[in-house]
Amino acid sequence: MRIVSTTLTTLLLLASSFSFTAQSKDYNAEELTSKYKAEIEQIAPDSSPYDIVESLSKVVFKSVTNAKAQGDEKTTKELMQLIVRQQLLPFVDVRFAAYKILGPQLKQSTKEERDLFVDAMERNLVDTYSSALVQYNNQEVRYEPKRDVSNQKMVAVRTELLQPGGKPLSMIFKLRKNSKTGEWKAYDLIVEGISLIDSKRAELSQPLRNDGIGQVAETLLEE
Repeated sequence: MRIVSTTLTTLLLLASSFSFTAQSKDYNAEELTSKYKAEIEQIAPDSSPYDIVESLSKVVFKSVTNAKAQGDEKTTKELMQLIVRQQLLPFVDVRFAAYKILGPQLKQSTKEERDLFVDAMERNLVDTYSSALVQYNNQEVRYEPKRDVSNQKMVAVRTELLQPGGKPLSMIFKLRKNSKTGEWKAYDLIVEGISLIDSKRAELSQPLRNDGIGQVAETLLEE
């Protein structure tokens, strides 16, 4: 059994004509990915979810553009994975997303199975987002106006990836506020009406029923 998430990557592939043309160079991965560390640290998780999405995406896309200029496809892929781990994941509620994907299977799981599945989902998210970010080709991003969300616990932040000569690509970031810390973290991304969580839940529902959480998690970790 091989479980592959392609929704986000496929949609962003359609939005980009990027191809690798740079020659491989000597590079220091940590140095390249830490270039924007100070900007990331200035993004307060307890600030407005609109500010988080806009500020974070701007820094990440700058990092992506910088990384893609460094070398060949293998080099770029490695850098994208570092960008996702170091810059994106701190603002993603991986556990909440994983539990949403498990759905009714969550109540039947043990703590060990849940933790293993969360680890698998984190690995899967790194692969999915890093593959998608490779396709970014300096497109402009348009953000919706900010709204007062002081009394809300969940927010959908709408953005558009503008395509020269084409229809804008709709991207909606869904964020959840932690009731204890007041921090906002993303748990889902909807691209052109397709939810990453819904797609992954549909993809894994049958394997989860047939093989169990532990086996599915181990399969994901082996890919």
